Amino acid sequence: MLCMIVAAMSFSGFQGVYSYRKLARSVSERASELPIAESLVDEMVGLDGKYKLLVKSILRDTPVPTGITNEFLNQLQSVQLAAIAYQNQLNTANQDDDMLGDTSEELAMVNEIRSLLTDVDHQLQGVRSDAAMQRIEMLTPPLNRALSLARQMPRKLQQRMNTFADEARLSYRTWIVLTWIGSIFGAVLLIQLIRLVQSWLVRPFGKLISGSRRVASGDLEYQVTVDTNDEVAELAAAMNNMTRKFKRIRDDLDQQVKERTREVIRSEQLASVGFLAAGVAHEINNPLATIAMCAESLESRVEEVMSNETEQVTEQITVIRKYLQRIQNEAFRCKGITEQLLDFSRLGNAERQHVPLVGLVTDVVEMVQHLGKYKECELELECSGPVFAIVNPQEFKQVALNLVTNALDSLDDGGRVKVSLTQQENHAQLEVVDDGCGMSERTLEQIFEPFFTDRQDGSGTGLGLSITHRIVDDHGGKIHVHSDGTGKGATFIVTLPSNKQLTSNGKNDEQHPSTRVA
Repeated sequence: MLCMIVAAMSFSGFQGVYSYRKLARSVSERASELPIAESLVDEMVGLDGKYKLLVKSILRDTPVPTGITNEFLNQLQSVQLAAIAYQNQLNTANQDDDMLGDTSEELAMVNEIRSLLTDVDHQLQGVRSDAAMQRIEMLTPPLNRALSLARQMPRKLQQRMNTFADEARLSYRTWIVLTWIGSIFGAVLLIQLIRLVQSWLVRPFGKLISGSRRVASGDLEYQVTVDTNDEVAELAAAMNNMTRKFKRIRDDLDQQVKERTREVIRSEQLASVGFLAAGVAHEINNPLATIAMCAESLESRVEEVMSNETEQVTEQITVIRKYLQRIQNEAFRCKGITEQLLDFSRLGNAERQHVPLVGLVTDVVEMVQHLGKYKECELELECSGPVFAIVNPQEFKQVALNLVTNALDSLDDGGRVKVSLTQQENHAQLEVVDDGCGMSERTLEQIFEPFFTDRQDGSGTGLGLSITHRIVDDHGGKIHVHSDGTGKGATFIVTLPSNKQLTSNGKNDEQHPSTRVA
């Protein structure tokens, strides 16, 4: 469209300039014709004068002077040259597409003048005697005709100049109308071009700029939409794609920040528990041991008294025995908690080495399978080959035991726990999957916090998974937990660093195929 506007304007402008140049050239040529035409008239008038003088000399019946004859012949030659010059000028005007009218009539007149002069010249060829010169009166008609035609030349030129004004008036009016039409057409095209630029460029770029400002202000949910299918749309799509990537990166960073924050909080909690365990566990453990010993002693004394008493006090003795047993159980339970606290405070100083893991996990599975409360559950160990990691064997067994017992405790009768070991390129992976009670979102967030437990019966200290997390973290590993919700089971995945070069001659890993324990 812009090309059409430029073409229309250029055509109008160039046409006007070329018309003006053509007109100026035509006027210049007409101006150069005028003196030639006047020269031709002057030469013809001179020839007419010489002819009349020659005729007068012949009529006196006296010999014609030679000078008069020569002057007449010379003047005739001058007229012929002037006619030739004028003819050449007219031919040049015709070749240049002259705007000042048609010159064919003038060319015909010049050709006739030349023809008449040629006839006169032929009649005079070889005639130089006085008797012959007396016949010169025969030249009067052609010379008069040539003089008459020569005198019409300036008038013809003037007439052509006069008629050119009328012809030019029609021409320039036509071009004025065409110029106005071209200008209006160009203006309409320009308006349409402005509208298209507004629709195709300005408005989409405006949306793109406003969208980029919204994204820059932090609104990563905003998506730029344009109504075009050109490069601007591709730019908008690229920007939307970039915004989505930024959003994913931001969400990932936010998630990492949340995870790191939870880890820091958990580490602080673990450190606090460690200080508490180191400072208080011994002080609590000694009184608890005294209470348990006293309860046992009282129970033995009650047995002695009960053997000598009558049946009347038997009921009271039974109640006393029940209370003493409860005191013992709770005292030993508190003693177990303090021992776990002491274990928790001592973590991190054990020696680690490159050891096979399959044997350690197998020992844990074989130990747990004999516990009576897990008889109705299905426990499966799966390992396709030797697995090695840089760990402390006792601490790793504690990790495996905590995860397996935690999974078994979440099962109902007939539930299933699957334990699998795999060797990756640079780490070993322990995975414990159960189909038990599962975990809620809140439980997943607090599962590794000290003293946290969501068991309905209130059993457990809430330190097992905290100790597990701390052991894995001290070993430079990672522990992840996943659950689809309450009643949908849970998965614990532990990754521990391992050497890339694995040995296959470990005695503990040579005879351990997949095992199923019920």
